[in-house]
Amino acid sequence: MKKSLYEKMTPLFPLMAHDYREIDPLEALIYRLAMGNTFNARVVGLEPIKRFRRENPNCAITFKPNHLSEADFVVLGVLFRQSGMRVLMEGGNNLFIEEIDIFRDVLPALIDPKFQKLAETHQLTIGQYLSRRGAFKVFRNPVTLKQPNGVDIKLGRKDILSLSRAYRQHLVENREMYLTFPGYSTIRSSLLDLLKMNGTKTGRSYTGKIDGFHHLPFQMDIEAAVDSGEEVAIVPINLAYERVLEDENFQELTRMHEAGVSPQEIYVQDMGYIIRRFCADKRKVNLSLKFGDPRKIDARSLRGDVLGTKIKFAAHTYARETFERVMGMQPVFPANIYFSAFDEQFNRLSVSAMREKIDDIRDHLRHLVWGKQRRRVDLHYVLGYNMQIMSAEEIINRTFEVFAALEQPITSLDGNVFVVHNHDVAMQYRNHVSHFLEPAKK
Repeated sequence: MKKSLYEKMTPLFPLMAHDYREIDPLEALIYRLAMGNTFNARVVGLEPIKRFRRENPNCAITFKPNHLSEADFVVLGVLFRQSGMRVLMEGGNNLFIEEIDIFRDVLPALIDPKFQKLAETHQLTIGQYLSRRGAFKVFRNPVTLKQPNGVDIKLGRKDILSLSRAYRQHLVENREMYLTFPGYSTIRSSLLDLLKMNGTKTGRSYTGKIDGFHHLPFQMDIEAAVDSGEEVAIVPINLAYERVLEDENFQELTRMHEAGVSPQEIYVQDMGYIIRRFCADKRKVNLSLKFGDPRKIDARSLRGDVLGTKIKFAAHTYARETFERVMGMQPVFPANIYFSAFDEQFNRLSVSAMREKIDDIRDHLRHLVWGKQRRRVDLHYVLGYNMQIMSAEEIINRTFEVFAALEQPITSLDGNVFVVHNHDVAMQYRNHVSHFLEPAKK
């Protein structure tokens, strides 16, 4: 980025800037209780990252996770703070709502009306809260922002891109640790759609399927490393949920999007559902958070002529390789195997056929290595005490513990056949491991 453009963007940093603050012990305790109420968390690979940070204090670190739940922001934020790590996190501008106050609107409506009394002495908008917890805002579409002095600032697509690039350089120059969600998913039905670059949906996957990592976040990281002269290391993260908190809510969110409901209403519906699950959910499930080895960007080779082209090619390479590393760390849960045993339409399946299908998948996974790194698949959650993959019966039993004992069960046994009642939810868990299992179906 040219110095003149960077200096032009600097006065606009307050539009998206983080305001990282330490939290008090009570808030930290509430988060820990909510996490403990909801998940059995398994963390792998974080200690080497902390050691790398100690040994390379002058190196900026960017974390690149997959994105399956809005809870990702919470669980990663809690984990980083508990580990003594100051990590800034990207958030879409639709989350930074200034019109909704946490004490006046959120707590009384979503948790207990008695919280309304706190509004007499406390004020904190959702936007302020996210910023103070270390989030920085990213804009996806052109927007007009009214400033406290009443002046409007218009940001077009070029302004948004320039501002994001400049702020990324600002983070790298300050040798921060920061996290961006580079995943995207596309729904393309025609040749015309294939040609539409704007058809890319960034962020959380509603289907459990992530098509890859977008190259642009990596391009910004590389540009920042080249222009600032600072080192930047990329760390892949895999988040895996035995059950995604808001899986049943995705259908409603999709309906609201298609009906043209305002982003604020969708956000309240979304976060309200998650908060209630955190506070009241008694179906404690497993959560896996895995960190890969840091990989420094090789900025030395990005010099000379056609620099922009070199950076773009490098960005595509880093995006592709980081995505593969993230997907290679994916653990397999019993429900992934169970729902993968059905056909594409989730037609009814007899008990005997289910056992045979599960046994076929077990045989496939037992010796599977995946990706260029030839990584063995993580079977931690489907291994018994004897370190052998659970039997078909045990896999079915665990799936039913999580997905059948509900007011509206996702699956059930009808006589001598297994039935899936909610295809969209079942598809989530099949898609989480489809990259491992698709070869077995060929």
